[in-house]
This record gives sequence, C-alpha cells and structure tokens, in this order.
Amino acid sequence: MIEAALRTLTSAEEVKTVHFLEKDGFVIYAHGKELVEDTSMNVTRWQTLIETAEEKAMITLVMEHGYVILHPVGTRMLVVKCNRMANLGAIRTAIREVNWPA
Repeated sequence: MIEAALRTLTSAEEVKTVHFLEKDGFVIYAHGKELVEDTSMNVTRWQTLIETAEEKAMITLVMEHGYVILHPVGTRMLVVKCNRMANLGAIRTAIREVNWPA
C-alpha cells in the first residue's frame, strides 16, 4: 500500500531514492539503489532538522550531488533524494498529494 501511495515519486526520473522511516530509524519502505545502512546513518541528523520545522513543513537540503527533501508524516519521516536536474516544485507537489494509507 505504501508503494502504491508513493508511485508518483518513485516513478519520477529525477528521484534517486525514497525512504519512509520511523523516528528510531527503522526503514518502513525503501526505493532506489542507495544502501539502507547509508540512510540510517543520517537519520539522527535529519530527525533533528524535522523537529525544528513546523508541522507538515518540508525541508530541502542542497547537497553536492542533488537535493534531499525531508517531510514529516505523523510520527514518521519521508526522505526523497533527487538529482540536480529535479523540478523541486513538482516533487514537493507530488509529496503533498500522497494519499497515505490509514
């Protein structure tokens, strides 16, 4: 069900990886070629950033090889990594339009 909800994001060419994580770093869903261990190492940093943001806010990090978008979903976190050619507006819209399963 999560896979279907995230299909718009995972099918975008510019999106490298999509991870849906619990607060403790447990990976609920992963899409893309990045190792889960690499993502888990950054969860603490990302969680700290999410906690400083307003509820339902998105944080976009500019990285060397692209962008990382962090979006809180209840007590969980959606992490979307994109390449430099990504249309961030379209990706943010797709994130906002995700219909999360109950």
